[in-house]
Amino acid sequence: MTPRAATLLLAVIVAVAQRGSPSPDAVLARATAYLREYEEQLASVVAEEHYEQLVHFPAGAPGLSRGGPAGGTWSRRRRLISDYLLVQVPGRRGWQPFRDVREVDGLPVGDRDTRLLDLFTHPASQAFDQAARIARESARFNIGSVTRTINVPTLALFVVQERFRFEFRLAGARRVEGVRTVELTFRERARPTFIRTSGDNDLEAQGTLWIDPATGRIVQTELRTDQGDLRSAITVTYRRDARLGLWVPVRRREVYTTATERVEGTATYRNYRQFTVETFEVIKDARRPGTMPRFAASLPRTTRAARSRAALSPD
Repeated sequence: MTPRAATLLLAVIVAVAQRGSPSPDAVLARATAYLREYEEQLASVVAEEHYEQLVHFPAGAPGLSRGGPAGGTWSRRRRLISDYLLVQVPGRRGWQPFRDVREVDGLPVGDRDTRLLDLFTHPASQAFDQAARIARESARFNIGSVTRTINVPTLALFVVQERFRFEFRLAGARRVEGVRTVELTFRERARPTFIRTSGDNDLEAQGTLWIDPATGRIVQTELRTDQGDLRSAITVTYRRDARLGLWVPVRRREVYTTATERVEGTATYRNYRQFTVETFEVIKDARRPGTMPRFAASLPRTTRAARSRAALSPD
């Protein structure tokens, strides 16, 4: 084969490959349409979350002896069993993730019923304040010095819903959970960012979405932040639930690192079931009639500038 013929053949192969690869806009359009229906279905579902958190201090950290894994010491371990669901905040558009913790390290949460009744039958007068109460309640059993309300499985779906805030690029293809997906990387460009520090500073989100290009179904997400000494990475994998006929979160892995601490978390999700009036009567009464549900992955802080955004910061 002559050099000219080889060049022409290569050009044809590249052109065919490019025609076979969907554009980021086409993939995002399918994912947006998929989420529009998916969010309505998931908003009527509750899952059982088994969540383990580990806090690790590196070897040589002040005040700690050597030993433990990798030459350090696991200082604390916590196991939570919770119900995970999306709830409607009256006066606010959309749904918000809520972790209803039932057990902490094998012991039942004693004030759970009282707190739930107060949270949903005596909501705050302002929607933002009520959303902040729900976020604080969901995070109150976290351990470690890293303050966080981003440890929920549906957070990265916000990226698709608010895609105008992000820059996207196709990064390849990969098979995940038996599905051929395209890898779509993203980086937040809009300001203010939807994740904030405790000082109400911007914290840019970036990561990868693994999407079925034919259906727009989201099969896996990874969300990362990097701000000097504070870094985080949260990966969520979805799988089809045969009983519901939905692709739902089944596993979440997270890592938060600072100069003196590493927090690791692993959560699994099982026993997905539809809401029942008897079990969730209080939450049902707290919904706002006539409001079209959507994912609310924005977990608010207490300051007005940061409200409706997620929080991550070292104490």
